[in-house]
Amino acid sequence: MSKFKIFTDSCSDLSKEIREKYGIDYFRMNIVVKGEEKHADLNFEEYTPEELYGWIADVKNHCKTTQVPGEEFESKMRPYLEGGYDILYIACSHKLTGSMNIFNLIREELKEEFPDRRMVGFDSLNACLGEGMMAIDAAKLQQQGKSLDEVVGWLELHRLNYNQAASVETLKYLKEAGRVSGTSAFFGDIIGVKPIFISDAVGHNLVIEKVKGSKKALNRIFELTKERIIKEENDTVFVCQGMAQEKAAELKKRLIEELGVNVIDAWIGPIIGITCGPGVIATFCYGKTVTTIGEDAKN
Repeated sequence: MSKFKIFTDSCSDLSKEIREKYGIDYFRMNIVVKGEEKHADLNFEEYTPEELYGWIADVKNHCKTTQVPGEEFESKMRPYLEGGYDILYIACSHKLTGSMNIFNLIREELKEEFPDRRMVGFDSLNACLGEGMMAIDAAKLQQQGKSLDEVVGWLELHRLNYNQAASVETLKYLKEAGRVSGTSAFFGDIIGVKPIFISDAVGHNLVIEKVKGSKKALNRIFELTKERIIKEENDTVFVCQGMAQEKAAELKKRLIEELGVNVIDAWIGPIIGITCGPGVIATFCYGKTVTTIGEDAKN
């Protein structure tokens, strides 16, 4: 059985501690702040979360994101290929980034040099800890001795069991990034009204409803998590936030006390942070199959 290395990308928002625990690496995207390119660093070694969200909040900084550069794929994969490893890249949804396309191009180039090695790109149809949870589960299967094909086969069967429930302070950032579907149903941004969105069955961020005020938004995220999670199969819920620590603490307390689940806190990192803006909060859990597809995606 061949060895294989599991990668995600900067969209996964997996902490250094979790990546080291499960032997997961990641391909870095970049961010652009005032025209200066910086790494989309999940370790927050180049800047702090507070600095990141300060940049994002100031529109004069014109914060943007990039795909994974080709040289990043090549430089990270090469040592493993040389060491006899195959590669599994669990990628952010193709609806949100074109990084998988770049991976495929680099893979074709590397195949000429490493014809006996396999480099598999798997589209998570998700982002943030939805993508990250898939990588964790893939690593657990790998630790159980499952082959690359067995892990990919499992992911294909269960890809739509990863549920997201999220809200943002404003749809402005998602709209500007072109990364949200269902905005026509939201009637634009209305003061005090918070959008609730999920990751749909084809990989879009989809606004499914709107509620009045942050308290009701938190309550709706809790309710959706309660409705979707299958505790018997995985009782872990990730509570992720970008400068919404008090809301995250309140949500975490309720999830533990009322649902009896294991909650892991996570910062929403540079790519998702720029896409969603300060104040974003979300839960990710393994649960019922996602079947919803936004009308925008059907057209």
